[in-house]
Amino acid sequence: MTKESPIRMAIKMRDSSRWLSGWPLRRNYNHMKLKPQLLLVIFLVATWQSKTFGQQVLDLDKTLLVKISPLSFMEPETIVIQGGLEYFFNPKISIQTELGINGGIIGIPAGRGKNEDFSLWRSKSEIKFHQKRFYWGFEFFYVDKDFVRTDDSYTPFKQEIWFDKARINFQVFGTGLKFGRQDWVSDNILVDSFVGIGIRSRYREIEVAELAENQGSDFGEIRFTGDRYRFEGWDSVPQFSLGIKVGILTGNRN
Repeated sequence: MTKESPIRMAIKMRDSSRWLSGWPLRRNYNHMKLKPQLLLVIFLVATWQSKTFGQQVLDLDKTLLVKISPLSFMEPETIVIQGGLEYFFNPKISIQTELGINGGIIGIPAGRGKNEDFSLWRSKSEIKFHQKRFYWGFEFFYVDKDFVRTDDSYTPFKQEIWFDKARINFQVFGTGLKFGRQDWVSDNILVDSFVGIGIRSRYREIEVAELAENQGSDFGEIRFTGDRYRFEGWDSVPQFSLGIKVGILTGNRN
């Protein structure tokens, strides 16, 4: 057997250590890529296999629905209370508008993790075109976040700067195409299941309040969700949406 040189053996050990150190991140990344596909399968099974309520046609005309978003309570950064109204001009066309806020808007502590003094509000408007069994439409949305982030860094002018505290203003402008269906579950309550795809443009401003004494240390956070707050200015990313809303009829069904 040919004996390898010490230099070649050192190179192989270095490459192996790099692969092993990156393996959990690659494993998590692949898991994250599979998650939207799994959610899409769940959505299709849950909304299209139903025989009890799925065969009903809304057939609403000049009717107002109150809409509630129960999944907004499960936001990863903060609890959001979100609701809105949907008005049917006729059985084929409706418009929907929503508003969501968190407790920080009215002074209630609402931050999690590295985020403090966290206030958020967002709005969404939609126009829907209803078919017999489903609808499609366009949505437009805006998100505004203002908060203090602690023990983190950002990179202006290609130089990473670590801070103990910084105030961040983060805004999102987005639009997309949406598909869904609304099924009656009682005489005046329906469930709106939907999936959407689009694009969002994001803008952030970062104002450092307290610089970190040590400018070369990592605070130990795995950088999946936090990277959006680590640079200034604009960027654009794909927009994917999947969820349910509950609609409450304000009058009588036609």
